[in-house]
Formats: sequence, structure tokens, C-alpha cells
Amino acid sequence: MESKKLQPSFQAWFDACLVHDENADLAQRLRQEAKKHFESLCQSSEDKVSSPSKSSVEEDLSNASSSTSNGAIALLVSILGPAFSQHNVPINHKLTARVRAVYCLIGALEGSSSLTYGVRQGVGNFLTELCRAETIEQVNSDEIMIDSSNTYVDGANLTPEEITQQLEAMDKAQQQRPKGSSQPDDNVRDCAILGLSALLHSSLDVFPTQQSQLPKSTCPVEEAIGVVYQSMELRMELAMQGLTYRCESNDSSNDYNSFNAGAGYETIGPGLNVEGLSQLPRVKRSLCFKLLEGALDGLKADNLQLEQLIQQQSSKIKEDTGYIVPVTLLKEMSKFASLASSCLHGETDPRCLLQLLRLLNKVQQTILPLFFRTPENDSRFRFPSVEVFDAAAPYYPIQFTPPKNDPHGITRKMLQDALMAVLCERGAMYSGYSTKAEEPNGDDNENASMTELSARMFLERLDPSKFTSDYEPPSSPESAEEDKMEALRDLSILLLPRSSASTIGSHITVVFVSELSSSLARAHEEAVSSDKTTDANSLASKVRKFASSFAYNLVSVGVGNGNVKVLHNTRLWEAFVSDATRKLISNLSTSPQSMHGRSATAYLAALAAEGGIPTLRKVLDVSLPRLLDLLSKHDDSTSADDEKMAAAIRAIAAFMSSCYVALNKWERDNKGVQVHPHPLSRYISQILRKVATVFKGIHGKGNDGPLTLAAAGAFESALTAADLTGLEEGDMDVIEEVLDLMAAVLLEKVDVNAQRDDDNVQKKWGKACARALGAAISTGFHRSEDLPTCVGRLESLSQSLLPKFLASSTAGPVCSSKAHLERYDWMVLAGACANGSTSVSEQIVPSLLSSAIDVLQKKVDVGECSPKFQCFPLMALAYLIRCGGPNVGNIFHCVSSPATTPLDVINELCLPLDQESLQDGKETAPPKQVTRQLPVGMSHLQLPDSLAKDEEMKNATIQRAHSVLPYLIEAYVCPSSTYSCDNLVAFVDQILPPLSELDEVKLYVAFPLLAAVLNGQKDIWKIVSPAAGERLLSMTTYLAQFSMSSDHDSFSRSAAASCLFAILKHEDEGGDSGGDNIQHLLDRVVYPAVTESAAYLQQTFDGACIANVEAAINFMALLGSAAACRGGRYSQIADEIASCLVQVACTGFSTVFAFKTPEDEAQKHPIIDPASLAFTLPAAAFGSMLSVKSGGPFWRQRIIHKTLPILMKTLQEQASSRCPPALGSLAIVAHMLCSVPQTYLGESKIRQMIPTLIAGLVYFSKNMDVIVQNDKKTKRLDLLSIILAALTKTLRMSQEDVTKFIGVIIPSLLLLSTCNASETYAPNQLIALQCLEIVTTHPNARNAVLREKDQVTAALSAIVDHPSKIIRQAVVQVRNAWFTI
Repeated sequence: MESKKLQPSFQAWFDACLVHDENADLAQRLRQEAKKHFESLCQSSEDKVSSPSKSSVEEDLSNASSSTSNGAIALLVSILGPAFSQHNVPINHKLTARVRAVYCLIGALEGSSSLTYGVRQGVGNFLTELCRAETIEQVNSDEIMIDSSNTYVDGANLTPEEITQQLEAMDKAQQQRPKGSSQPDDNVRDCAILGLSALLHSSLDVFPTQQSQLPKSTCPVEEAIGVVYQSMELRMELAMQGLTYRCESNDSSNDYNSFNAGAGYETIGPGLNVEGLSQLPRVKRSLCFKLLEGALDGLKADNLQLEQLIQQQSSKIKEDTGYIVPVTLLKEMSKFASLASSCLHGETDPRCLLQLLRLLNKVQQTILPLFFRTPENDSRFRFPSVEVFDAAAPYYPIQFTPPKNDPHGITRKMLQDALMAVLCERGAMYSGYSTKAEEPNGDDNENASMTELSARMFLERLDPSKFTSDYEPPSSPESAEEDKMEALRDLSILLLPRSSASTIGSHITVVFVSELSSSLARAHEEAVSSDKTTDANSLASKVRKFASSFAYNLVSVGVGNGNVKVLHNTRLWEAFVSDATRKLISNLSTSPQSMHGRSATAYLAALAAEGGIPTLRKVLDVSLPRLLDLLSKHDDSTSADDEKMAAAIRAIAAFMSSCYVALNKWERDNKGVQVHPHPLSRYISQILRKVATVFKGIHGKGNDGPLTLAAAGAFESALTAADLTGLEEGDMDVIEEVLDLMAAVLLEKVDVNAQRDDDNVQKKWGKACARALGAAISTGFHRSEDLPTCVGRLESLSQSLLPKFLASSTAGPVCSSKAHLERYDWMVLAGACANGSTSVSEQIVPSLLSSAIDVLQKKVDVGECSPKFQCFPLMALAYLIRCGGPNVGNIFHCVSSPATTPLDVINELCLPLDQESLQDGKETAPPKQVTRQLPVGMSHLQLPDSLAKDEEMKNATIQRAHSVLPYLIEAYVCPSSTYSCDNLVAFVDQILPPLSELDEVKLYVAFPLLAAVLNGQKDIWKIVSPAAGERLLSMTTYLAQFSMSSDHDSFSRSAAASCLFAILKHEDEGGDSGGDNIQHLLDRVVYPAVTESAAYLQQTFDGACIANVEAAINFMALLGSAAACRGGRYSQIADEIASCLVQVACTGFSTVFAFKTPEDEAQKHPIIDPASLAFTLPAAAFGSMLSVKSGGPFWRQRIIHKTLPILMKTLQEQASSRCPPALGSLAIVAHMLCSVPQTYLGESKIRQMIPTLIAGLVYFSKNMDVIVQNDKKTKRLDLLSIILAALTKTLRMSQEDVTKFIGVIIPSLLLLSTCNASETYAPNQLIALQCLEIVTTHPNARNAVLREKDQVTAALSAIVDHPSKIIRQAVVQVRNAWFTI
């Protein structure tokens, strides 16, 4: 019944196939109809399976022939059969019918979710036959059917002339036949390949009947497993036959076993010939590769189904049965892999190459694991890894540069990744170790794994000198080094595991690992001899990193229970590490000072540091005895080679440092578990004694050069890396003697900078001693609990050394010429804090704070107070915070009472200097008590006895604080300063607003510290307490008033403004109060102050008035910057402020305030007109807004969008004027060009702005005499600086736009460069010289440059003897650039 229902639709498709028309879309339409029909058929079959059936298995089998997709496909093939066997019809009609019929079959296969083995076999055989090329006889017989009227001439009843005409017409028709008609069936064969791809891609239907698919059915699992194996084998066979038949030509279809492979393609067994693949176009080759890919997809689906069946079988018999892949299947899969790899030979098209490489990797992922399912397979049926490698290896390394505007998007990286996936067998999840790999013939390439073959090829690239192959390394040294680094990267990808679950030893042999070890050591030595740098990115560093990582992974894998795999990895580790140490130690023990010895030291030290604990012990046990023997031979020798001795000691120090690194890594990875016994326990006593002999004869007065430096470094490493618990008293005597010697050397002269600049050896010796002493102190405090007597003695040594260096660090000369000192005693303390536990910092930091209080409490006469006053305890603290590790900052900000706290130092620094206690020098005032509470009340507001004395006291106190604050600020920049934020906020909140001169001093000290905390740490607003946040928000008005008032010190005002900016930008980021604060400050504080000061400026232009206007406008810009950085709805506030500033700068008025318009005469010479100069103030404020670096990425673009139209309108209005450019608009142009990216402005706008900039440059260059007279108040030099800065950027970024102005720019720059002015003009002169040098490189203005060459060189020669050294150097450089044009 079902067959009768299906037959009409199939018959309609058959009739459509036979229609003789040229409709090219009919085949695709038939394909889609067939696909939908079979999809619905499969869905209905699934619905029927879901319901129970009462029919028998025999009835199911009979019904399955028509009701399932399997039977429907069989019926479809039988109905479409006549379309493939038509005769006596023209060949073009026959081919069209075949193509349409195949498309119907393709749609049916695509719509079928699963097929049985029998259906797949029958349809597959049918399609493979269609893939074959027709014989010459078949082609000729078909050609006869093209047009029978043109095949002969019937001479009956025709004259000779008519016969001749018909013959000529036949010959002409034969010549006009399309080329390629000798292979009329190519389209059919391609369609057959598509059909085979769809057939092989479909899954297997093992149980096609309804009864067998019921949940309670007892399916024959063993028979089903056999069917799956047959299906897997069938997929391989059909794919290989389809590809082979498609590659045949018409004249070779009858001879499949006798041919000669050509064009780089090979014969893969009997009947498998891919010789013709090279003759196919790219599109047709791609179809063939998709056929192989479809077979792999189907094989993968069969494998998953096989695993499910085996699990089902194991669950029934309650035993893990496993399965053995049949030999016949292994044979077919091996042939399939060989065929796929042979397709790669000679492929040059990057699209097909990428497709094939990905196909080969899929072959490895799908087929390769199946060869390891059977414990012992016949060697004849191994996976052809060698053939796959031989096919892929010629393409390594990928040398491909995609053409410009490549529409396919294939890059070198894509091809390289695909190739590396094949060479590394990426995604092939299999494991197994064969003991045959270690047999005498185990290193034969025929049995080598892909991993080993690829690794040898990479090694050939890394170490070309060892191999005698055809590989030619790059000629240049730079390219050769880069080539080796890429090879090392590929080795890392191949040999280092990509995850903790993967291993590296299963697929490599001991012989190969030994070769790898030798090649790495040799490559490292060559890299050391040729490397100019020693950074982490150099080739030598990368070789060491790879070698240590490889050894570490072998050690990690080798930790096991003694099975075969673990034993194999242990042998690999021994081959890699033992061979390297045995070969390198000979150079190290005979000539450690040579290049070979230094290279061996670095390589072995890296292995020891990061190769695991067994590697560390192996390297130390081999290296240290040889080095100690070398030192013993020269102990009493008067002719000892100091260079060799120093190199040996440095090697010992390097190995001890490696031990320190390795043990730290071990403890970190094993949750604090320590290694016992310590790797250095056997050698530490002998090392200390050998090192101590080097220091004999120094007696604390000098050193013996590099040998002593090496000994000091080794002594430091011994103290930090070794376990000192096993030392004897004699060893401790040695340590104490060396420490006393070093301490005496350092305490005699603590200042590094006090030594001569050319005495580098002495400085290195002092620093080495400082590091060793710091290590000794940190070790003594770190290991002081429950340890033997010898270590307790080290603790006592540390406790005796620490007070000496603490006392030394707080003392110094009366006045030092160096702003930042570098002292040996500070280095000792920094080393102790950095290497020791927190207990060391807990003793050092409070002691320095107490010393700082003592220094600040010393009686100093106000009249003798110098700006060079130095508080050495605070200077030492600043050095420790920079160089002593994080513990110093944590202790500094977390110290609490009764110890001296940072707040105590702040309070003491704010106390006024006493004038009366030192008048006669007879009375000694009692020491001031440290107070942590600000004194408040009416008594604190009493009037001073003398305003002059009070002012003098304030200035002297501020002067002392100014010299100390830079060191104190460093302590509040560190991350730990967040802990002090609440205390600082409370301190400042008590003082604002200042009511006395003493409050001014306190704010002078507190504001910079608070600004450092608020602006230095990003997470400060998450840590600060809610109470402190409220205090910060409440003090914004006072901070604004303080910042704008000229009654306060400029340093304090700047710090207060910085605090306010941080508060407004970050405070209450989740709410709206910050924005309300900004608007409140604008309305209540800023706008009234700006309006008042601007109105007063219209009446007079004295210095105080200009300063008030400038302060108010700058503060207005600060609020605008804070609003812009906050973004959101506050961006509107920023837009209003920026627009206001630009409007006043360009036009002189806005809705907020206005400036006096310059007179007409003043506009002709604005540089001397105070009213014109006032227009630069809002322009400078606008420039300060643009220079803010914080905030989001778009607020500058928004501001430019709002303000640029104002500027452009002003420039258009001023374009017709003959007066010099207005200073306000000129300044705005310069700030925009200098501070804004070109993309924000646009090329057209930049071209409109450049003439104004050049006009300003010319005007300033002609009036330099006015500028250099007295410019402290008029800011002319500031405007010139921004003009030159904008010109510098324009010359670099907009060269084409300034080409026509070069003839004007050069004379102007020459005038600015040769001007003799004061030192304040030197920065502008340098920028002008820089612009002159840039002009020489202008690509489009060479003629203009050559015209000015003589004048420029002559003018520059006149100022070669400029008083300033930096100007002289710049002049010489610029003049040389002009001379070489």
C-alpha cells in the first residue's frame, strides 16, 4: 500500500527528469522536493516507532521496504533507473536526465536520517559506477546520437555539387562543436560525488524494524556490532572507489592496475589511483575532498554507535568486554588514510591546501584512535603516520603571503595552524606505549610516530648544523634568529602538554629525547654567543624556558606506581637531564669563565630552577662537587686564575639561586610541604668555607675585584637558599666573620653617590655587601623559632646588625647635594624587608618613624631654617617603600598606638618652629609631646603677639615641610595608603576652613598627602568608610573656595584642587550627588567669582586682577573636566563649560561672563595689549580640559563636536581681516591641534585652522623683542609654546596640508631658534629647533627646503656657542640635518 502511495510522486519526478528543456533550476527544485519528502517520511517513521506494534518481525521487514526511508530510496532508484539507461536519444538530453535523476537521489539521501547497511551498499555501488568515466567506444556511440542527420550524406537524387555542399556543411558543423565534448559526462560524475558524500555522511540504521526498536526488545547486540564494523568498512571502500573513479580519464577507465603515477601523485595500492586528481579543476578537487570528509563524519557516527552497543553488551554480561577492530577494517582505514595523504602531494592552491590539511587532521582524530583499540596489531595495518608526515612536511614552514584584496580571506596563520594541527595530531585522543619503540630498530623512520617525525623536522630548523638535509636557513642573522624562535615555538606546541590530562612521553623514544637534549644545548650555546640582549624574549632565554618545562613535565609524568608507562617516562627524563648535565659539566668544570662555561651555567641553572625537584637534585649533585673541587685546587695557589675562580663562584651562586626558586615553586604547588632533605645540605658548609677564603686579606678596606664580588653574591645566595639548621659552630664562625667584615665596609661609607663616578667596582662591592647583609638579617628573623643553636646564633647576629644600620640610616651629612640619595645602609634595610617576613618590617618601620619624630623635634632657629633641610628617617622610609617590598607600606599605614604612627609625623611636621628656645642657647625647652588630636577651641583663636613673627614662623615651618613632603608623599602613593585615607580625611575635615596660620601649615602638609591617596588608587572609593565619604562630600565647597583664593599658597591650592577633582569624579559613583555638587559649585562659587573678577578686569589689568580671573576660569575648567569624566547626564555640564570658555576666547562674551573688547588699534598689535592677552586665559583653561587623561573614550569627541562650530565661525569672520590673528582664537586653534586626535577634527577643519596657526607663528617670530622683555605676567611665552607644539604635530601628521606654507614656516622658525633670550625661553627654542629638523624630512617641500638651506645653516652656525649645553647639542643636530640634505 505504501509503495503505491509513493509511486505517483516518484513517477512525477522521473517524468520531470525526462523533460527536454533548458531549465537549469529544475534539478535543484527536484533536490529540494525529494529532501522535504524524505524528511517527512523519516518523521512519520519515528512517530510509528514510538507507539507499540503488534505485528511480527517478518511483517515489519516486509513493511520496511516501503514505509521507511530505506525502502523508499530503493523504490526511487528502481523508478529513476530508466533515466540512466536511455538509448537512441541525443547525448545532451541523456546527460540532462541523468543529472536531474542524481539530484533527486541526492535530495532523498540528504532527507534520510539513517540508512541500513544494505541500502547504503546498493546505492553506493550505483553511485560509484556513475563516477566512472565512459569508455571511448561509449563516447563515440553517444556522439552518433547527437544529430543523425549530420553523420552521413544520402547521395541519392543529389547532384555532385549538392553532395559537396552538404559535406562542407557537415565539416563546418563538426568544427563548430564545443570543445570538451569528448568528456560529456563530467556533470553526472560530479553529481555522483555529491550523492556519495550525502550517502556516506548519513548515520547507520542497525535495526530497521519497529519490533527491534522497542525499548524492551532483546536485540542481537553481537550481530549489531558486526553490522557496524561492516558499515565502517563500507564507508571507506565507497569513498576510495568514488575518488578513484572520479580521477580516471576516458582512456584509463579499463585499466585500473597498470598506470604510472605522475605530477606528484601516488598509487595507493591496487586500484587506487589519484593520478588524474591534478588534472581536475579546483572546484572539482574540492568536491572529491568533501567526499572523504563525508566518509569520516559517517565513520565517527558509527564509532559512537559502536561504543553504545559495547556498553549495552557489557551491562548485560556485567563485564567490560571491550572490542577488537577487525583486521579488514584496519586495512581499509589504513588505505583510506594513505589515499587522503596522497591527495596533498603537489597541491598549490591555498584553498584546497587548507581544506586538505583540515581533512588530514580529521583523519587523525577519527581513524588514528581506532588503531589503539587493539593491544597488539599487525604491523602491516598500522596507521600510515609516515605517509601523512611525508605529505605534510614539504609545506613546513608555511611561506604564503595572501594577495591584496583577497576575497577568500585565507591567511598564513590559518594555513600554519592547519599544518601544525596535522603535525601535532591535534585532537587525536589516543594513548598507548609500545615496547617495540625501544627495540634496536625503534628509531627507524618507518615505525616512528608523527610526534617524533615532526619534532625532528622542527629540530632541523632550530639546529641546522646537526642535520645534513635540504633545509636552508635565512641568510640574515635577524631572520635566522626569528626562524629558530618560530621552530622553538612549534616544538613547544608539539611536546609540551596543553592540559594537565595530556602527557608527552607516550609517542617519543629515548633516542630521540637524547638527540633533543643535545640539540637544545647546542642551540642555546649558539644563541648565547650571538645574542646581544639577555632579556626574557631572547632566543637563549626561550630555549632555557622550553628545556626546563620539558624536563618538569617528564618529572610530573614520572611520578607513579612503577608501571610500564612511568618507567618509560623515567628513562626519558634520565636521557634528557642526565645527558645534558654529563655533556655540559665538562665545560663548566674546566673553563667556567669561557663562553661555553657561561652558557652551560645558564642552561643547567634554568633546568635546576624550573625542571622539578629530581632535576634540581641531579644538576646539583653533578655540578657542585666539580665546581668545589675546582676551587679547592686553587686555594693555596699563588698563580690562581681569578677570572676562573670568580666564574666558578658565580656558577655556584646561580645553582643556589635556582634551588631557592625551585623550592619556593614546590612549596607553592604543594601547599607548603617542604622538601627533605634539603638539596644543598650536603654542600652548604663547604661552600661557605670556600667563599670565606676569598675575603681573606681585605680587612674591610677594599676588595680584590670581580672575585670578591662573586664571593659576596654567593654568600648572599647561601644565606637565602640553604637550610642553615645543620651547620656547625665552625660554620657559624665563618658567617659571623664575613658579616662583620661587610658591615665594617658599609658603615664606614654609607653614601653611594659620595664615591667617584668612575669607581664602579667599589660601588658594586658595596651593593653586593648590602644585599648579603640584608639577606642575613631577613634570614635571622625569619628562622628564629624552635630552631637549633646555630640558627639562634644567626638570630643574635641579625639583632646586633639591625640596630647599627638603623642608627646609620637616620644619620647623614648636614646637607647633601643629591635630591634622591642612594645609601648602602638603606639597601641593607630594604633587602631585609623584601626578603624577610613581616617581623623584620615591624621592627624597622616604627623605629624609623620614631627617629623621624626625633629629627623633627630638634630645635631649629627660624632664621637658619634652610630649604635643603633633610629628614633622613623619612628619606630612608621612602627608599624602603620603593625597594623594600609590600610589607613596608603595609606596616607603615597599619601601625597603631602606642607606637609612632604616620599621623604623629604629620602632626609634628605641622607644629610651628620655636623662636625663643634658641635665642641664647642656655635654656632647653622640654620636648614637644606628640598629639594625635587637633587642638580646637577659643584659646586656639587668640591673636599672635606679632603678625610679622607669626608670618615668619609660618613660612619657616612651610619651608621645612616643603623639603620633607616629597619623601612622605611616596609613602602615600603605595597601594597600602588606602588604610590611612580615613585618618587623613578626618584630619583635613577638622581644619577646613583654615582659621589661623597654623591651619595653613597643616593644610600645606595634608592636602598633598590626601591628593596622593585619592588619585593614586583606583579602588579607594570602595575601601573608604561611609563616614569618610560623607566628610569628603561635605568639604567640597571649602576646597573650592580654598583653591580659588589668592590668600593661600599656590602649592596648597593646587593640591586642594586635585583633591576636589578626585572627589567630584568618583564620589558616590552610583548616585547623583556628585553631579549636584558640581552644579552647586558652579552656581554658588565659580560663576559669581568669575563674573566679579571679569568685571573688575574690564576696569584695570593689574597682576592681582589677572591672577583672580585666571584662578576662577581654571577652576571652572576643573569642574568641567570632572563632569566630562563622570559622563552621563553630567556631560551637559561639561559641554556648557567648554562652550562658555571657547565663546569668551573667540568672541569675548558668553552667558556667564564677558571680557572687554580690544580697541581697533590694539587689534593691530595684540601682543602688547593686556585686553587682548586676557583672551588667552579661557583658551588655556579649555586646553587644560582637553589634556585630562581620565574618563571615558568619547567625552573629548563630544566636547569638540560642541565647540568646533564656534571656532569655525570665528575663523571665517576673521579671515578677511588684515590684522594679526586674535590671540584667543589662535590659542584655541593651537590647543585643539595639539591635544585632539585628527579624526575628531576632520581633515577639512584642520585645513581651515592651519592658516591661523601659521599666521600666529609668523606674528610671534617678528615680535620676539616684545616677548622676551618681561613675560612673567602676560603669559606670552606660554602661548608661543602651545603654538610650536601644535606646529610640531601638524608637521608630522598633516604634511600635505602645510606644504604650501613651508616657505613661510622656515624663516619664522629660524627667527625663533636664533633669538637670544633668558633661560625661560630655552624650552621654546628647543621646540623651534625640533620643527626645523622635521621640515628637512618633509616629502613634498624639497625645493623650498633647498632654497633656504644656506640661510638656515649660516644662522645656526652663529649660535653653536650658546650658553646652554642642551641648546648647543640641539643646534648641532639640526645643522647636521640641514647639511645632509
